[in-house]
Amino acid sequence: MEKVITALFDTTEEIEAARSAAAENGAQADKIRVCRAEVPAAFAGKNTLSGMAVGAAAGTVLGLGAALLENMGFISSMGPMAGLVSGSVVGAIVGGFFDLEAARSGPDWRWLFTVTMDESMTGATVRRLRRCGGDKVSVE
Repeated sequence: MEKVITALFDTTEEIEAARSAAAENGAQADKIRVCRAEVPAAFAGKNTLSGMAVGAAAGTVLGLGAALLENMGFISSMGPMAGLVSGSVVGAIVGGFFDLEAARSGPDWRWLFTVTMDESMTGATVRRLRRCGGDKVSVE
């Protein structure tokens, strides 16, 4: 039974090494396919969420410090809540700027490598592709 092995590579040197490795493991040349592929970025809002979390934590700590001040009454008791809210907002804005810059840098292009081969050689081929620099190697 034939299986399809897929992997992502960053350079043409890695692709050539992968092509050679697959051929040495018994893959026929017409069963090897290579193309340039746009890889979608990971969750785009991760810096916004991280900034919000860090800002909320820092704001809460600063607000707790304000609550320790004597003779402030109601105002000091609102310090942790105000710090949480304002820290979250400021952190999200700063993180959003980092996300915006990442979006402007453009798509991430990589080489997509696929090979169809006999099931008995897939294990050895997967190991060789990983040694060649293959990322996200899978067998279907």
